[in-house]
Amino acid sequence: MRELGSFITQVNSKPEGHIGYCGVEAMEVENTLQEDFSDLKLEDSFIVWKEGGRIIAALGVDWDSEERTGELWGPFNLSSEEKWQLHADILWRLLQHKVNQEGTWYGFYNELNHQAKNWFSVLGGQKKSSEVILHAKPGKVSSRSIGKTEEYSDRYQDEFKRMHQAVFPNTYYSADEILSRKNSKNRLFVSAENNHLLGYVYVEGNPDFKEGSIEFIAVDEQARGKGVGAALLERASAYLFECVDAQEISICVSADNEAAIHLYKKVGFTEKHRLSFYKLQTN
Repeated sequence: MRELGSFITQVNSKPEGHIGYCGVEAMEVENTLQEDFSDLKLEDSFIVWKEGGRIIAALGVDWDSEERTGELWGPFNLSSEEKWQLHADILWRLLQHKVNQEGTWYGFYNELNHQAKNWFSVLGGQKKSSEVILHAKPGKVSSRSIGKTEEYSDRYQDEFKRMHQAVFPNTYYSADEILSRKNSKNRLFVSAENNHLLGYVYVEGNPDFKEGSIEFIAVDEQARGKGVGAALLERASAYLFECVDAQEISICVSADNEAAIHLYKKVGFTEKHRLSFYKLQTN
């Protein structure tokens, strides 16, 4: 487990080998593999290739058996250029055999990870979108907004569900799932006026690794351009930095959403990665 975590972070720390689903800290990756990875056993979710007693390539999948979907971790591959494709193809066939379920596979590759993008495209994967990952450090996010925000309460439930469905119709967490995930570390903040929901932001904090993520942020069309988004971002960032003690916050947004990217940069976020999101259906 430790060797695999170390290998993944070694490859993933470089843009040309970066996979968007995975971290770059060995302990964090190892913890995810042990506690929060796949509905299948780890030995059925990861295949490694070793030569000379060390891992040179690996491919895994965070598989959801109920949805029959999987997020590919890899290929992580330090093979020579002429063997990269061969090793990736063999690992893929072995992984499919281990999972033994047809379904939908997702790839999330750095724009500079040309080998993995080409490999997944040759398999039949279709590029669905381009995404931008932005990060912020403590002290870098402004706190100048005058917009009002508050903790979510059930009086906004119906409006929240409608807004989330409208803005994120086919996303990874439904409104009900967000509400079920709320706890002392995962928080939902809203902006409202006269009991009318103007926008919301949902964040997840990980104090063990001093990090946080802004998972969803949305603003009602009629309220855009009035500082609501900035106020929500500042409230979310303040919570993660001050209450979770996060040393870094990340947010993922469509590369086509130039207005949102401009807003994030305006309040203090900086661009770190551009990634391509792929989808492959097997049957």
